[in-house]
Amino acid sequence: MNNNVSVSPWRDPWVWLGAVLVGLSLVAAVGGSLLLIPAADVPSDHIVLMTVIPAPTATPSPPATPTPPAVTATPIAPPLPVEGTVAVGVYVQIRGTGGDGLRLRAQPGLEAPILGLAKEDEVLQVAEGPQEADGYTWWRLEAPNGTRGGWAVANYLSVLPVTTVPTPTP
Repeated sequence: MNNNVSVSPWRDPWVWLGAVLVGLSLVAAVGGSLLLIPAADVPSDHIVLMTVIPAPTATPSPPATPTPPAVTATPIAPPLPVEGTVAVGVYVQIRGTGGDGLRLRAQPGLEAPILGLAKEDEVLQVAEGPQEADGYTWWRLEAPNGTRGGWAVANYLSVLPVTTVPTPTP
């Protein structure tokens, strides 16, 4: 019957003895080499000066200067448009289409997609513009009730007097 039981090598006293001898040999070698290093020959009557350099420290931050209060710009209302001229915010009436109406487009330009048709005499408010395209001046118009709008040629817009308040069309 073969009872091969593996035993840890560290349980064997010879392994311990070998490890201790190797360790002592290393200590002796290192210690012996330290004894071979010659000491600096400094006569006892000489004074050795040593300069100590302090470790760097943080640079102090300059004192905080008060920040002047931010200047708030006072909003200035845009100048009122000259009576009878097309400008953002004024109401215009569609005129001169011969009853055909005025096309409202997605962008300024004759090739832009048509969003709708403003009828002759319909009142709209100018929301943006002017922009030049295809030889015309274009303004973006919106219905007073905000349901529709688009870019239209200025040639067919008649400015309403400032005192006129349009009634939204159903």
